[in-house]
Amino acid sequence: MTCVIVDPHGEYGSLRQAAARSASQARFEVESQGFAHQIEEYSPDVSLNPQAKPLTISLRHIDPRELLVFMGLSNIKPFLAPLKGIIDRAGAANPDYTVTDLVRHAESLEGAVGETLHERLLYLEQTKLLGPQGTSLHELVQRGKATLINLRGVAPDVQELVVTRIASTLFDNRKKNKIPPLFLVIEEAHNFAPQQGQAACSRILKNIASEGRKFGLGLCVVTQRAARIDKSVLSQCNTQLILQVTNPLDLRAIAQSIEGLTPGMTEMIQSLPVGTALVTGGGYHTPLFCEVRPRATRHGGESVMIVEAA
Repeated sequence: MTCVIVDPHGEYGSLRQAAARSASQARFEVESQGFAHQIEEYSPDVSLNPQAKPLTISLRHIDPRELLVFMGLSNIKPFLAPLKGIIDRAGAANPDYTVTDLVRHAESLEGAVGETLHERLLYLEQTKLLGPQGTSLHELVQRGKATLINLRGVAPDVQELVVTRIASTLFDNRKKNKIPPLFLVIEEAHNFAPQQGQAACSRILKNIASEGRKFGLGLCVVTQRAARIDKSVLSQCNTQLILQVTNPLDLRAIAQSIEGLTPGMTEMIQSLPVGTALVTGGGYHTPLFCEVRPRATRHGGESVMIVEAA
């Protein structure tokens, strides 16, 4: 199995580390272990995440239309021809052109379109995401390994750009059978496929949610705020694992997305103990309450100790 995990807060790095064996692990006969040999970690900012490899995207493999979307411009028509001209001039001067070269050539453009292109290219230059050579897709997707995209400390709009490009590339290449079947996990998914507003990556995540399974690309969305996830994405989740939820809006969103959920079960969700989940789908005709075994690795999402124990 191949897995790509998008982690905005850097919590999944703990999968590398074994945990001290607890009583609950002994009860479930779970051996404490780490999985460092099966995990590759990448980040756009290795200064904040020094254990990760740098994640970059090849500038030459992005056509002008894709680059405009990457720059956050939804109305691309007035910008397409000027950007093509910039790229042609930069490529004629240097086949291995960089974003800095595009910025320099954009300085000569006049008017509102030219000013906007120059401003957006300057911002792209600062993100350091695009370079002559990008991270190879075959590095990110390796059979039998999990790839962690650590976005801790990365600006939210840059996170959206990264998720958009990675999700689009995975989907396109999986449809062409150029990469093995895989499972894409999006943590804090309400930030990338929101019910209100529009994130740059919303469209591709909707496409994967509705069409990905038939091409061998599974999608898992993880959130604590079900009401804030796009309903078309939530409704496509065939299997749901629901832990304790108390917010009325989130409970309503969950109830609307699950067939066979009774009012009594909705009330029970509000008082579920730690480690107990309601499982729906997955071949079960009715929702099923089950106890989740403890993890074999250290928990990376634990609360930070503010006051030291005496």
